[in-house]
Amino acid sequence: MSKDNKTEQMLIDNLHEDFAWRIKELSIIKSKIPSQQNEEQHALIRAGITLLYAHWEGFIKNAAENYLNFVSLKGLNHNQLQSCFVALCFKKQINELKTNKFELQQTLVDFMLNELNKRAYIPYEGIIDTKSNLKFWVFRDICIIIGVDYKKYQLKEKKIDADLVERRNKIAHGKYLLVDYDGYTDIYNIVVKMMEDMKNDILDAAMNEKYRKN
Repeated sequence: MSKDNKTEQMLIDNLHEDFAWRIKELSIIKSKIPSQQNEEQHALIRAGITLLYAHWEGFIKNAAENYLNFVSLKGLNHNQLQSCFVALCFKKQINELKTNKFELQQTLVDFMLNELNKRAYIPYEGIIDTKSNLKFWVFRDICIIIGVDYKKYQLKEKKIDADLVERRNKIAHGKYLLVDYDGYTDIYNIVVKMMEDMKNDILDAAMNEKYRKN
């Protein structure tokens, strides 16, 4: 990620800019698809689904990374942050707690407790992993990492997994897949709405300082 998000306005501009060019490109492809069934329609719908998935994955990853960068640049202490951000800071130490040696476990717990009132250095590069297969459970994990409530999106789980990701995977692996115009339009509208909602949820969290511990 190349852009800094030192202020709310910079975060707003970065997310709006990233969202806008993706939606413009998706709209161009959609506008080229004829409503009448023919070979051109079938080909463009398959191309449209592939591009739709690419922007779904790209935007969610980029938006989450920008938000992590924004929170990191706030320079807050660990004890001022929501637990999801603290967990990122101590991720290495938490993983080491799996050891069976109690003395080492105690040492690590002491370390974390002593660091609570010190500045948090939240990692943001290489943290958001879409696994190149952004199914709903991966999206849910990303929401948890950045402290965004995923429950409002749950009704779209089957649509994302079956109508977007599975179709994209089949097309990307060279399988012939026939998707009708209404089916394409349906998943197009769902994905665009989820991208926009995610953008708005992140901006709401930033402007209302939801990253801070209550």
